Amino acid sequence: MSTAHIENPVAYENAVKRYIIGNAQKTWRKITPRADEIESALVVGLVYNDRGDFKGYSDDFMGKMAYSFYFFGKLSPKQCEAILKGIDARAARRAEWADKKAALDATREHIGTVGEKVTLTLTVGHVVVLEGSYGTTFIYIMEDADQNTVIYKGTSTAVLFTPEGIARGKGDTLTITATIKEHGVRNGVKQTVIQRPKVTATKQV
Repeated sequence: MSTAHIENPVAYENAVKRYIIGNAQKTWRKITPRADEIESALVVGLVYNDRGDFKGYSDDFMGKMAYSFYFFGKLSPKQCEAILKGIDARAARRAEWADKKAALDATREHIGTVGEKVTLTLTVGHVVVLEGSYGTTFIYIMEDADQNTVIYKGTSTAVLFTPEGIARGKGDTLTITATIKEHGVRNGVKQTVIQRPKVTATKQV
């Protein structure tokens, strides 16, 4: 078709290309099993700048697949098969991890008795820092050698920093004295909540 009478031929050509690609994508979605899963997976192949504007495609397999889909409007059966293989492998790993976590969670027990002062050797798993109108609150999520969960929530930095001011991190092992505040359950997992922790020894990774 001649574009001599069109005011903006470039815009017209781009509109035609978008229309063709859009139709190709609609056809591909209708005939491709699990098309929605494949299309969702292509997002990882897109690159955006700090403002969220699209920049292009990543220089890897998923970037090439995303380019093919958004530039040509479709993917070949072999390309779809490769993407689905990756999707299924990740799903299998997540399921395996979930099963292992569920099995581990079922073995977790409460430690000591409420009100008891105990000495515990714990490994730091995660530290949550909450800023509020009354200052900073820390939530320490830790485990003992049997992988029982121990929680401290408060304003003390005794667990977070050494006396020298060095931050303790994930994987560090602490020997502490504390009082058992309560025995709780969160998401089906038994947790021992402590208060007034005092670190007596540290082993940092």
